[in-house]
Amino acid sequence: MEKSVPDPPPENPANETKDRSALYRAIDFYLTGDQPTRPDELRFYNVSKDVSFEDTQLYVADLLRCASVTAYQCGDQLKGADRAMVYSIWHLLEIAKAMVDHSIECLGMKKG
Repeated sequence: MEKSVPDPPPENPANETKDRSALYRAIDFYLTGDQPTRPDELRFYNVSKDVSFEDTQLYVADLLRCASVTAYQCGDQLKGADRAMVYSIWHLLEIAKAMVDHSIECLGMKKG
């Protein structure tokens, strides 16, 4: 007669400890941020170390504005679900731009 449920694996605390330590090492590697980073020379685009935080925020605001206009114009040419999807992206870009604009305003308030 065949069993429908297999027997539980034999208990071996040494194996369990070994497996658990491997699990903890994997978690430490992937979740603690100790992963090796890519060298700067492998990036597609590098930012100069001399660019200030405010200049970076202004540049991001311009990029978001350009992406928003592009998405809006693309949406005008579409119909149905495709149009709705592109306008969803447009809305997300507008929200991101509003947040960046607000952070730029906050920077101005701190300076004054």
